Amino acid sequence: MSTRPGRVPWNSSVLRLALASTLTAVLGVTLVSPLLPAIGREFGVPDAQASLIITVYTLPGIVLAPVAGALADRYGRRPILSGSLLVTAICGVAVVRAGSLPAVLVLRTAQGVGASGVLSVAVTLLGDAFEGPQRNAALGVNAAAISVGAAVYPLLGGVLGEGVWRRPFWLYAAGVPIAVFAWRGLAAPPSTADRESGLAYLRNAVGALPRTAWLLFGASVAGYALLFGGLLTAVPFLLTDSFGLPAARIGVILSAGAVSTAVVAAVNGRLVQRSPPQRLVVAGFGCYGVGLIGVFLAPTPLAVAIAALVVGAGQGLTLPSIDGLVGTLAPARYRAGVFGVRTSVIALGATVGPAVFAAGGGHAGYRPTLLAGGVFALACAAVGIGLGAGEPS
Repeated sequence: MSTRPGRVPWNSSVLRLALASTLTAVLGVTLVSPLLPAIGREFGVPDAQASLIITVYTLPGIVLAPVAGALADRYGRRPILSGSLLVTAICGVAVVRAGSLPAVLVLRTAQGVGASGVLSVAVTLLGDAFEGPQRNAALGVNAAAISVGAAVYPLLGGVLGEGVWRRPFWLYAAGVPIAVFAWRGLAAPPSTADRESGLAYLRNAVGALPRTAWLLFGASVAGYALLFGGLLTAVPFLLTDSFGLPAARIGVILSAGAVSTAVVAAVNGRLVQRSPPQRLVVAGFGCYGVGLIGVFLAPTPLAVAIAALVVGAGQGLTLPSIDGLVGTLAPARYRAGVFGVRTSVIALGATVGPAVFAAGGGHAGYRPTLLAGGVFALACAAVGIGLGAGEPS
């Protein structure tokens, strides 16, 4: 394995497993986002109710991601990751046969339970296996893989779901062979005789984190609320209402943001050698703000796509930088649990964001709501600068 600082360890089987697992979990949002208008039409529900398809998927992670992390610390990464992948796959495919919106929401909730474990353990594997700039490089590639998936999945969702929105849900079957790969490729669970359990584990894990970690968790909530609420929820409805675009063309525009995320995140290992990760987080929020305000001003779908590129760059700067900082702050003994908290706050942002932006869009319109989101993002960047995050360390 290469040990050069900032280089991606492509020959690592751990990295490959983490990437495959993460790509399976993020199918739950990016594949479905272009389908929201069609789902709403079939079941005869307004936009806010249609957006619950995403909300119920991300909601379980708020509570269960730290639990999955704690179980992975106690019982090992292998059983938790493999089991979570199977739940995600089976429940996702089952949506194909669901006959009502409540049935879809129940299956999506169960699928979200599995995904919360997948995301927590996948990123923990990278924290276990790598250190320093190489950890940032691996986490950056993981974030880039999410974005590559986010670029491809909306296209697949839009094309496969054209006329039949259920068809894309067959893609979740890919989680089954990945679960087998995880079971065969990861080491057996270690002895747990010296592990705390229950409240003692949670108390000690929380106590081991410095105050800086909670600022990072707050930034994660804000960033994901802006991304999932603004780009992945409000923008599809805006494109439908203002420009009458079909699902396939909406998928193309959403993919623009994902492509820029992938490009920026892939070089995070090198960026952190030139600029402190705290500064990259602040710059990321600046991009969120400029991009969302750009969507507010956009007179054409092409202008929306260009603004989406800027939002995506913000995600590419923010996500791996925060993950690298969390990995550095988390003690090895509690790493899966700490990354579980990280996944939990991400799920909180990804759950609150679509609900807030859909509700705002329904009452005030999507353009004013996106403007408010952009102003909020710039305010977050200003706060980061005020706290000194924008200064070199």
